[in-house]
Amino acid sequence: MIVDIYNEVALIKSFKSFLLIILILLVRKFLNKNAFKSASIILWALLFAYLICPYQILIRIEEFSSNKVFNFILYILSYIDSVIRLMSQKTSYVLYPINRYIVTVIILCYVLYKYIKFDKIMEDSKIIHENKCIDYIKSFKIRRTVSIYINNNLKTPVTYGLLKPKIILQSYILDDEELLKYVMMHELTHIKRFHILFNHIVNIVACVFWCNPLLIISLKYLEQDIEIYTDKEVISKLVDTIETRKDYCKSMFKLMSNSIKRDYVSLKLNPNLERMIIMKNYKKTILGSFIFALTFLFSIPVFASVVKLEKDRIEVIGTEVELQSVDNSDGRIQIINEEEYNKLNLRDIYSAQLRSVDVDDNLRLERLGYTNYLFDNSNWGGTNYNGFTIKLSGLNCNGGIKYTIIIIESNKVVYEKEFNDNVIIKMKTLEDCKYEVLISNKSINILTGEITINACKQ
Repeated sequence: MIVDIYNEVALIKSFKSFLLIILILLVRKFLNKNAFKSASIILWALLFAYLICPYQILIRIEEFSSNKVFNFILYILSYIDSVIRLMSQKTSYVLYPINRYIVTVIILCYVLYKYIKFDKIMEDSKIIHENKCIDYIKSFKIRRTVSIYINNNLKTPVTYGLLKPKIILQSYILDDEELLKYVMMHELTHIKRFHILFNHIVNIVACVFWCNPLLIISLKYLEQDIEIYTDKEVISKLVDTIETRKDYCKSMFKLMSNSIKRDYVSLKLNPNLERMIIMKNYKKTILGSFIFALTFLFSIPVFASVVKLEKDRIEVIGTEVELQSVDNSDGRIQIINEEEYNKLNLRDIYSAQLRSVDVDDNLRLERLGYTNYLFDNSNWGGTNYNGFTIKLSGLNCNGGIKYTIIIIESNKVVYEKEFNDNVIIKMKTLEDCKYEVLISNKSINILTGEITINACKQ
């Protein structure tokens, strides 16, 4: 078993996030009622950490272990990974990188437009210096400057601004001392916990991973869970009693009568039936903590991909001068003859991240010199070309031909052999791996000839 860290492509991440989102949606209501305050938020944060982090754990297994439980887990992970990669390949025609980038830019422009529109609405707000509000701000010991504004065009409170947060209130809230207390504590909790920053990150990630519709749909549940967590924080900051919860729910009813549709670019008190039911019945239980731990455990495999290495990946037809120390036991690399080469379904290899590797040119290596070619399997696109060929022909060198071919797969040497004549090598590749082909002249004279590298379907 080989454990490695590799760069996961966004399209596969988008599909794999389906599993984690479904898992969160299944348990979120139970966790909100029975687990500790931040249980659901931790799971949502785990989801977005997965989407943001470009790297993932790759586990390559030649043979499954004798342990039945471990073997079953690896088998399930391997099967899920293969299904997701198949889905990615099937949709790569429509969701090709350039198409995804164009749609992402369009969505980001729309979000920017919403921010600008929201700022214009806030221009009608008037700053106030209410002593009661200032006292609440001081009690939270927030280092950032928090300003209080009045805007009666809005029906419910709004909090926005990251470095200099602003709380928008309405006149009827200032006239109700108890309502003001709960509203201020709720909004200040958003500010202190940096929910506004988290909200911005969520919006940006949603723009990038727009091709996962379930992620877009789940944003309203994430938003709701943030509000529920904030409600719990307010109650815990006060004396958590039945009377306190009852008074807090009354304040929700008061705001409900003045509610308006919530704009997703802001954070504001948005009371609804689910929140009030949870505030009434919330109780931390051992079962709730157990369900959270179990959910957390099942979500971790999303961060890992399991690939079962096939044997005989390498096939060599020709004359190998000597066997080097590199292990080619999985047989992915083969040397083939000209007839077999001509039967292959070949294609030029291109790389969007590195450089074009449409290699079909003259080879000239100085004494003890070398050349290398880089390409990225994840960027081939279109038909599932799961391999490549290296063809060296017309080689000539005074004093005898002597050169080495080295193949590096994701920073690991998987093939290293020395040759003294023309050769054709066929290799079966792995998903989302970067490859480097290095040709090294072992002679003290100049080596010339022709080299061709093409993708092939195996």
